[in-house]
Amino acid sequence: SLKEAIMCFITSTAIRLTRKPLMIDSKQYQPHNTMLIHVSRFTSWQTRTKKLVEAYVKELTEKLENDLPTDKDLIYGDFERIWNKYYAYVMIGLNAYLPDNYEDEFLVPKTFDEIKHLLVTSIKDIEIKAINSQTKDILSYPDKSEKKYIAIGGNRLSRGFTLEGLTINYFIRNTNFADTLLQMGRWFGYRPGYIDCCKLFSTSDAFEKFDMSTQTIEDLEQKFIEMNRNPENTP
Repeated sequence: SLKEAIMCFITSTAIRLTRKPLMIDSKQYQPHNTMLIHVSRFTSWQTRTKKLVEAYVKELTEKLENDLPTDKDLIYGDFERIWNKYYAYVMIGLNAYLPDNYEDEFLVPKTFDEIKHLLVTSIKDIEIKAINSQTKDILSYPDKSEKKYIAIGGNRLSRGFTLEGLTINYFIRNTNFADTLLQMGRWFGYRPGYIDCCKLFSTSDAFEKFDMSTQTIEDLEQKFIEMNRNPENTP
């Protein structure tokens, strides 16, 4: 599943590259691309994951540079299968996934044939960072250049850290603490020109815990509303 998530990151970056000419002069243009991998709070796991991801990205790069885009039995065929599994249905029915009155002039549907020639460009210069005290890696988003990061982290990425151009989130860390869940739940928000590129990989257990946290917040909000109706009960 992590390999598929990495291929999704490359695919999402390629989609965004096709829309770049339309967006580059807009104030809404976001030049950076980021993927978050959050598997454990332990630095040893994060550092090991970094090495594995580096090896896999190198493998994909070599295949994309050497295989023919027309050969569906090799890497481009693998990416087309990723497209059909994670993107095709969204592109076909994009408006059905958006809220009423949601407007985004840059959300132009794409096909795999339109993006596959950009896969080599999208994987180029990806930097893999493990953000912890052991590696001393840092994330920097300069104004005048475009960055592509796969950020592997734990606690340092879970507390108010902004990941620019986040499209893919691989979150399988297990936690029962609502504050951690709420911090990590700030994933996508408003994404002009690429909300359809965002994917979340997680577990059924994590989804249940996020649902529970959401219900807790809604219950608290309702109690505030009820207390506000009766001034004597307002804290």
